[in-house]
Amino acid sequence: MSKLVGELFRSGSRGLLIWLVSVVIVVPLGCLLIFLPLAIGSRIQDRTAALLVMTVPPVLFFLIVVGGGFGFLFWTIRRRAAQLGAAFVPLGLAGHREMLTMRSYHGEFRGREAHVYFRRGPTLEMYLGTPLQTRLSVDEPDAMTTTVAGWLHRHPLTLTDPALGGLRVFALDEAWARALLADPRTPGLLQRLIKFEEPFLVRQVELLPGNLVLRLHYSKRWFRFEVEPEQARQWFEALAALAEIAEALPAPQETAQASSLEQAVHTRRGEFVRWAFIVLFGALFVVPLCVALPIALALIMWGS
Repeated sequence: MSKLVGELFRSGSRGLLIWLVSVVIVVPLGCLLIFLPLAIGSRIQDRTAALLVMTVPPVLFFLIVVGGGFGFLFWTIRRRAAQLGAAFVPLGLAGHREMLTMRSYHGEFRGREAHVYFRRGPTLEMYLGTPLQTRLSVDEPDAMTTTVAGWLHRHPLTLTDPALGGLRVFALDEAWARALLADPRTPGLLQRLIKFEEPFLVRQVELLPGNLVLRLHYSKRWFRFEVEPEQARQWFEALAALAEIAEALPAPQETAQASSLEQAVHTRRGEFVRWAFIVLFGALFVVPLCVALPIALALIMWGS
């Protein structure tokens, strides 16, 4: 089965489990603090006492559910920031928060511009600057994505070197890519970047115009995610070594320019994040307001 399909199934199962746990907690609590007080309050003759019975428990329910949810989210964000910081800050990268659950780290590694981006999934992307202006992609074979690539008229290179076993390579400049793969150091570096043990399921090394990138997606661990400091250092060292080998070769004949979206990853990423942040918090405030306003109006009319 395709890794992508398997991860979609895993993500769906994880989301369903979280939803079921939430229902088990929220529904009984809602019955206890919302519906039961409403039923009791409707039978109390004293309007002040009835209003207190019908409003205080629902407010308590809101504080428990929303406050508890945001408290757990805050704890998770702080814990993840500390863990990622321990992995990448010692490499000379400065950490920044983007929105609520995203992190980025920026700086230099071995004299090269370096960036790290983390987002939900989990997805971890590590960029290392290079003057090369071509495209190359190395990952593990996957039937589904190979089929989709074929529809787009992209076909992987035929590899005969046993050291490259279990790898799939797409290249804009095939001759240049074969020269890179022929270097005896390249297979070992690619295997280190792609064939390491847990936690990531999908691993890809990609050469973009101006950047060598390691993309890591999805985790075998359902609710626990960690990046070890030593592993982070090894990833960047392998990327730097691979970049040095590639840059020592004659320049590729087939070149490409970074797309506007690829350029925006570093130059306008903050703008995209700010707009997404505004939309997210707008939704967080507007939705509760739409729910609370009719209830407030009903209580005012009931008490008048």
